[in-house]
Amino acid sequence: MGQNGTKRRFRGSYLLKLDDRGRIKVPSKYLSILEEQYGREIYVTSLNGDHVLLYPLQIWEGIEQAIEKMKIRSPAIEEYISRTSFWGNESEVDGRGRLLIPPELRKQSKLNEEVRLFGKIDYLEAWNEEMFRSTSLAGKFTSENLQEVSRLISQFNGDSNE
Repeated sequence: MGQNGTKRRFRGSYLLKLDDRGRIKVPSKYLSILEEQYGREIYVTSLNGDHVLLYPLQIWEGIEQAIEKMKIRSPAIEEYISRTSFWGNESEVDGRGRLLIPPELRKQSKLNEEVRLFGKIDYLEAWNEEMFRSTSLAGKFTSENLQEVSRLISQFNGDSNE
């Protein structure tokens, strides 16, 4: 927890080096949040193999519990399970703060020397730096995008500013 008792979140990004064994060193800011709130166990997965999703195991188990409650699963949910299972492996941050990215996923997502690690509030994403810039930053974040984000946040918070 943070200084005022609030939950700390993963924010921002770091440019990291992948070591010769395929591990990244989790930045101390992220590592302290991970250890304090979730433990060192991580579910490492992807949806398309183009980047790596790193969920604290506790967060991933919450996703699994939500899916488990569904009596009938849509084809989209079944595909989500298949893809995250295909790429998925349980892992653990070692005593030196390093996390192994499985070789097949590392190769598919083109994680080599420079890895961009993003804080995504309650999980992390790892991208090949060049690939992220050429895909995710290629277009502009428009005012329409911002309006949609604002609408969704307001809707979720129960605001009536629509």
